[in-house]
Amino acid sequence: MTAKTFLVFRLIAAALIASVVSVSMVRGDYIVPLLTVLTFAILLYAMKKKVKDVIEDERDYAIAGKAARWAITIFAAIASLPIIVLFSQRQADPVYEAVGSALAYSVCGLMLLYSLLFKYFQSRGK
Repeated sequence: MTAKTFLVFRLIAAALIASVVSVSMVRGDYIVPLLTVLTFAILLYAMKKKVKDVIEDERDYAIAGKAARWAITIFAAIASLPIIVLFSQRQADPVYEAVGSALAYSVCGLMLLYSLLFKYFQSRGK
């Protein structure tokens, strides 16, 4: 199988997954989307093994790492403003404090997870 054929299958799979998940969610069924995602993940994994071409290389991984670092940095910087605004308005409505706390913990958790994974992969490379 070629990389182009695999790409077409991935696009079709994404469309089918989106359709099944959206219809199932509207109907209130939560098992079908889970089974659909798992089934397509296994199917695409098996199909990926049959691809003879190069799908991704070291350059792709380097770009992905750089993109992840920038995304985390930008998200943390942009999210800090709503956190400050939400905490400053906690006297008006206590819900603002809860939302601000959830956002702050999300930012901290994301940065902590990134740091831990970075240290893990760094130590694995030695």
